[in-house]
Amino acid sequence: MARKRLGALVSGSGSNLQAVLDACAAGKINGEIAVVVSSKKDAYALTRAEQFGVPGFWVDKDKFPTADSYNLEILRILREYRVDLVVMAGYMRLLGEEVLEAFPQAVINLHPALLPSFPGGNAIEEALDYGVRLTGVTVHFADAAYDTGPIILQEFVPVHQYDTLDVLAARIHKVEHTLLPRAISLWADNRLRIEGRRVYIRSKQ
Repeated sequence: MARKRLGALVSGSGSNLQAVLDACAAGKINGEIAVVVSSKKDAYALTRAEQFGVPGFWVDKDKFPTADSYNLEILRILREYRVDLVVMAGYMRLLGEEVLEAFPQAVINLHPALLPSFPGGNAIEEALDYGVRLTGVTVHFADAAYDTGPIILQEFVPVHQYDTLDVLAARIHKVEHTLLPRAISLWADNRLRIEGRRVYIRSKQ
């Protein structure tokens, strides 16, 4: 089976990007990161990409008159690098339909909570403030809304009574770094099937 070409969308430090880069290098994913696109100029994720010899681009939303034109520029880059799967690895913007429609069932997002609980950009803090005893990590197919697409994998993370935000975030990130590569590997091996809101995982051949 041909190795899949992955396009990573990022906004921050890129620790999840690093996990995927490492998994690809170790042969745990039948694929490779072909390009990295950042919504922020100073995202350390771009440095991580450079260290692996992966092309990286900052797309400045302020240079585009509309959200549509901004998303079309992202799509242009993804197509230029012949991407098969788009991985939102800490991408802190809503991805436009221009990209979603160009990659049907081929855009994966990572979220630091057990969806549908605590969607949005402050999931870890909200879970801690709410007082839940369990939170977790979700990898799902992206759609046109925030954190509502069909769920691929989930793993719970305990919340201890004296956790601070930083302590809980570190525990969640550790799970993210294994769950995201695992979901990408399932997609790259053609083991995922979507029916309605349910994602079925085929047995390994």
